[in-house]
Amino acid sequence: MSLNSNVSMPSSGLRRLSIVMLTARDQADQYTGAAPGSAKPLRYLAAFQEAEPYLGLPSQAFKLIAWLLKQTMPCDWEEGSRPICWPSAARQAEFLGLSEARVKVLNRALYEAGIIVLRDSPTGKRYGRRAPDGRIIEAYGFDLSPLAVRHDEFIFLAAEARAERERMRALKKRATCARRAIRQTGEALAVLGPLPPDWPRLEAETAELVAAISRVGRSDELTVIVKGLESRKIEVEAWLRKAGPGDKSVETNPTGLENEPHYTTTNLSFDSKDTVVLGDESRAAEPPAPSLPAPVPAENEVLGESVAFQPFEKIERLQPAELLGLAPRLAEHVHQRFPTWHDIVDAAGSGLCYELGVSNHLWGEACRVMGRQMATVALAIVSTKPPEHFIRGAGGYFAAMVKRAPIGELNLDRSLWKLRRDKWGGSGPQKRRSC
Repeated sequence: MSLNSNVSMPSSGLRRLSIVMLTARDQADQYTGAAPGSAKPLRYLAAFQEAEPYLGLPSQAFKLIAWLLKQTMPCDWEEGSRPICWPSAARQAEFLGLSEARVKVLNRALYEAGIIVLRDSPTGKRYGRRAPDGRIIEAYGFDLSPLAVRHDEFIFLAAEARAERERMRALKKRATCARRAIRQTGEALAVLGPLPPDWPRLEAETAELVAAISRVGRSDELTVIVKGLESRKIEVEAWLRKAGPGDKSVETNPTGLENEPHYTTTNLSFDSKDTVVLGDESRAAEPPAPSLPAPVPAENEVLGESVAFQPFEKIERLQPAELLGLAPRLAEHVHQRFPTWHDIVDAAGSGLCYELGVSNHLWGEACRVMGRQMATVALAIVSTKPPEHFIRGAGGYFAAMVKRAPIGELNLDRSLWKLRRDKWGGSGPQKRRSC
């Protein structure tokens, strides 16, 4: 006699079990309890709270679990007992502001997710009895032991989620840098003459990749998009290198870090429309630009020793942490907890130059003329000013500062003093006077 698999068994009215629910119950049965006096139910709840956004649970899940946990006692989590509570569906509905039908759906979702286990009595009712010392004698209802069993798993899940957020944040920064580099290089190509025949194709592909960023939610998916943008950045920069190598407005071999995106060069020749902040932050017209002195090797990074002149007096006492406090836009590109000058200079030469539109050629000239640290301070000061402060943009403003430096007309000390006064009302934290 063969069995017909299509024959359905009549319903008994009992709760339908699934393999996932049976697995959750078996996992909960492994909980043997904590040693007397060592149970930490609130620690289990905190770990669940950190992981809850990534478990795919319905809304109000944490609220219900926290309420159920508060109905247990510390001794319920110890050896020889089990953390069970037995509120009715009506009490849950009243607490959550839901219907009893919605409460039952929520209970089943938590069971299937392995957050709780429903311990049924022979009658199907939830109830429990405690001894005079508070320990449970008999209980049927919500078993919360999975919170303790999965404690380490919840911690790992939350940590992995934080790492994923950091990966997504870093990838989005790379995507922004690549997108801006493509646009800026396209503008440079447009200045040189007709755009390459493949430019419409590359522009459309770039727009499609940028639009796809908002539709992805995982770092592995975003990595594919970022690599696509960066490959197109390399392609368009190759076009720029081949276009008009003799044109002075485009630097095909800029001074700066290797493999950095290229920009339309901000020429150092001075325009009378440019203004640079002097001691009183005035916007007076710039005098005719003097010729630059012979470059000094970039390896000499000692403050005030990268060129022959000494235009700075007090700026060498500036500390890295203070500069980041005065220039928040620069601080956004510094990821070290205790950054050194080397870290800040690298962040200025890559991230902040991207943001302000300063070309690699101009940044290289600034480092040769002022020294890398002084150039970083000057760029940080530029980043603190609003867009309406500039006539030719932040790049042109920074170029005028570089022109002023060799003749001693760039007073960064006064600019820093104004930033300190605006932020702290003075020169910064007051030092104690020695007796």
